[in-house]
Amino acid sequence: MLQLQRPLAVIDAESTGLDPRTARIVRLTILKVMPDGPRELKSNLVNPGEAISPGATAVHGLTDDDVADAKPFRAYARSLAAYLDGCDLAGFAIERFDLPLLEAEFRRAGVEFTLQGRAVVDAMAIFHKLEPRDLRAAYRHYAGAELPDIREHDTGARAALDVLEGQVAKHPELPKDPQGLAVWLRGAEPAPVDPEGKFVWSDAGEVLINFGRFRGHRLSALRESQADYLAWVASNAEFSLEVRQIAGAALQGEFPKKE
Repeated sequence: MLQLQRPLAVIDAESTGLDPRTARIVRLTILKVMPDGPRELKSNLVNPGEAISPGATAVHGLTDDDVADAKPFRAYARSLAAYLDGCDLAGFAIERFDLPLLEAEFRRAGVEFTLQGRAVVDAMAIFHKLEPRDLRAAYRHYAGAELPDIREHDTGARAALDVLEGQVAKHPELPKDPQGLAVWLRGAEPAPVDPEGKFVWSDAGEVLINFGRFRGHRLSALRESQADYLAWVASNAEFSLEVRQIAGAALQGEFPKKE
């Protein structure tokens, strides 16, 4: 149904984390649609050179072992830029996530890639514009009525409660308590190693960094690749004593053990 004047590349990028500014690509899939109809699918695993966070694995199912033998992004960068040359771009949440992630990877690889002159079409943005996801739309859906005058001071709070109660009533699979709803919405929070949760336990019983640019990385791996960073944490008075002690012990090859 789309009328294309030039190829349309539909992009889906999966990554090590949820922040496109710091995450690395672990799988890149491109569905290229030609103006005369043919479609071509390319999908490659990518070795990100760093650990995949547990949260990201929960989304796309890829683990460190899955990408261990894959090539790094820089090995694909020049051919990928050429493959996308002359294409308009599309995807779901592409403006928020996939494109910033892809652009950052191209910059790290030293390969020129520009959005200038391309049409960028985000299917999620179209969906949200056609089907608004605001309080007025939610109230209409779950309360079965039009939202009262929001200029009244209590309208927003009352409407939010009406929506929440309507959601629980309409969807019996939802937990009924706030704690249960929070876990359902965000997933179970990883168990903290220290009181501040700067370090957390992975499902495999390993200690993971839970802050900063190395969030989701194994503490043991960081000792090998980023000892200076751990030394900085161990000596930084902005961190609690327990956090500094964990970082300092890790530098000596000693790690917390899960009971």
